[in-house]
Amino acid sequence: MLIPRCIMLSNLPIKRIPLPTPFPVGDVNAYLIISDPLTIIDPGLYYQPAEDFLNRSLKESGLELKDIKRIVITHGHPDHYGIAGKIQREAGSEVLVRDSEVEKLELTPGYIENMLKTMLTTGITREALKMDGLYRGEVPFTHPIDSIKTYSGDCLLGFDGFELRLLHTPGHSGGHTSLFWEDKGVLFSGDMLLPKITAITLIDYDPRKKNLRGRSLAHMLKSMELVGNINPSLCLPGHGDPVSEPSALARSRIEFHKGRLEEIYNIVPAGRESAAAPYSLSRVYYPHVKGFDIFLAVVEVVSHLDYLADEGRIEEYIDEKGVSRFYRRQH
Repeated sequence: MLIPRCIMLSNLPIKRIPLPTPFPVGDVNAYLIISDPLTIIDPGLYYQPAEDFLNRSLKESGLELKDIKRIVITHGHPDHYGIAGKIQREAGSEVLVRDSEVEKLELTPGYIENMLKTMLTTGITREALKMDGLYRGEVPFTHPIDSIKTYSGDCLLGFDGFELRLLHTPGHSGGHTSLFWEDKGVLFSGDMLLPKITAITLIDYDPRKKNLRGRSLAHMLKSMELVGNINPSLCLPGHGDPVSEPSALARSRIEFHKGRLEEIYNIVPAGRESAAAPYSLSRVYYPHVKGFDIFLAVVEVVSHLDYLADEGRIEEYIDEKGVSRFYRRQH
């Protein structure tokens, strides 16, 4: 159930600021926590319409960009952090990011190389990857961040009279963080739990795995289970309106992925001689996608294939080019 944005936050020191993006996903939500220290969660893109809207919203509350003392980034995707570096330069703000996520913001050559290796295991072509500026070391709508403070585990973020717990909720991204105000039952979910769309299970490089891919779907399902365990009364997501029944939404997302697992299982060919790469299977499952959506389709399909293989329902082998190939056993 969705609740109107204004009524919901009126009794809390939280201001939701829906910032425009030029992307199909639409607005991204920044959350201003009006307490000491003044903190913003996911301040949005380095994009003039978003910056203008943010400044107007701050002015409505008698504040300016230079008053922001702390920036918390839930995960390293540009629509959530792009302007953080500019705010830091103007305000001297502390920028907080989980240690396992910081590479995405710094875009080190090693990180880009490892992500390229990971994606090539799916059978996607280098030409298709060129549509994603990441693999050229380019991320538009971002301002360099001079200094980042990292943390690990589930630690506490202090305010004047209350605390938020920083929860590790991977799945959409390996170092994704959600923030939980336990006393009020409020969960800032980033892109882990969204009201109208199911977050893509983006893959991360994991050298411990033979196929180099982190298990993003398994992580996402555990993060959804965590929502049920903490049972918040209110979810403030990275995109879309606040949600009044987060646990029910998390359960529905788990069921959604179970259904998708069956659909993807059914397109996996039978027999090793017919084994197919994730990229090929993504073209079967998503036959009409184009442009950047090809990349998103591949990562969504391969995360489900890896889950099925880890469960023993399908088989995987890695060919001479380092590409994963999946098949169903013939009975």
